[in-house]
Amino acid sequence: MKALIAAVLSVAVFVPQDSLAKRLEEAYAKATDWLTSQQDKGGAWTQGKEKAPSVAYTALIVAALGDAPASVKEKNKAVTAKGVEYLLSRQNADGSFGEGPAGAFLKVYSTSITLMALSLAAPDKKDAIGNARGYLKANQLKEGDNKGGLGYGDQEIDKEGKPKPTIPNLSTTGFAAEGMRRSGLPQDDDFWKLVVEYVSKCQNNSETNKDVAFVAKLKEKGLSIGDDGGLFYAADPNKSVHKAGFTKVADKETINSYGSMTYDGIKTYIYAGLKKDDPRVKAAIEWVRRNYAIDSHPGFPSDEKRSQLSGLFYYYLLQARAFDAMGEKTFTTFDGKEHDWAAELGEQLLKVQKDQKMWVNDNPRWWEADPILVTSYVLNTLNAIAKYVK
Repeated sequence: MKALIAAVLSVAVFVPQDSLAKRLEEAYAKATDWLTSQQDKGGAWTQGKEKAPSVAYTALIVAALGDAPASVKEKNKAVTAKGVEYLLSRQNADGSFGEGPAGAFLKVYSTSITLMALSLAAPDKKDAIGNARGYLKANQLKEGDNKGGLGYGDQEIDKEGKPKPTIPNLSTTGFAAEGMRRSGLPQDDDFWKLVVEYVSKCQNNSETNKDVAFVAKLKEKGLSIGDDGGLFYAADPNKSVHKAGFTKVADKETINSYGSMTYDGIKTYIYAGLKKDDPRVKAAIEWVRRNYAIDSHPGFPSDEKRSQLSGLFYYYLLQARAFDAMGEKTFTTFDGKEHDWAAELGEQLLKVQKDQKMWVNDNPRWWEADPILVTSYVLNTLNAIAKYVK
């Protein structure tokens, strides 16, 4: 009898757990079921307490569904088609897509994400895709301090709902690059050359970030280009613009690099044709080697406000896309440890899923208290890591 019990226990101990890929597929399916239940009658997904139909939210979800595992994609064909129909109905005469009743707000941001969505879910809509791409190219700055960059759109709104000047930034430029890549923009297009010029100005790398006018304007504000290789939000000398603060050592103060922008820089450089041995890409990868993290957003301090969770799920999306762009199955950090980054990220996402159907951030910064937005980020992240997990 003892021998029999021992044998049973032995078998129980060695019964393999379901593979990570299977567990992620199940989590993905449940999250998709929940998200699709939130689609309104017009095909859109809504934003905020006002439940306003959102082009950007809808596009993020349509992009995820367009790139989803085959079983999920097939199950949600009608939902996806309805989302595509809504997006197409919101295209402006100039090729853009925008938020608000008249489609006038956040036009570059919304167009970038919609271009990605249509390219993944409705590649046959060539006119809509081509017109959106034309709008983004026309709105990429061709001269001046922010040459090569893109801001959120024609009319960005402040907390009081009033229009304010748009700020060219790496985040929107990175979304535009994602849309352009997904739509098949050739790598020899001038768009990419200009993007590299802008992204380089958002990097703490004095070896390559030598724009005389920008360096001079930073100096006027008491700032300097750092040398940690990481990237920051915008090529802008105004301190109010920057998201992760500043570091002052002796008489030198620099803009802090942080995770999402550094990963955004890496993947955008690679989309633009730079290789991993380019000094700009290499420096950014070295920053990641020193600051690799899965459970927090590196570059933000850990404090009672949970600052280390700021924009965490947006960070995960860019982290996954950057590693995918690099083609890295494993990644070695500065301490010599080899990380199966996709498995680690996948396990983390499973760990923090809410009610087995959604994701939401405990830190509400940048709208990440909204489960529709955060769950759409996660589904796009899972699409990026799918081929790396077993």
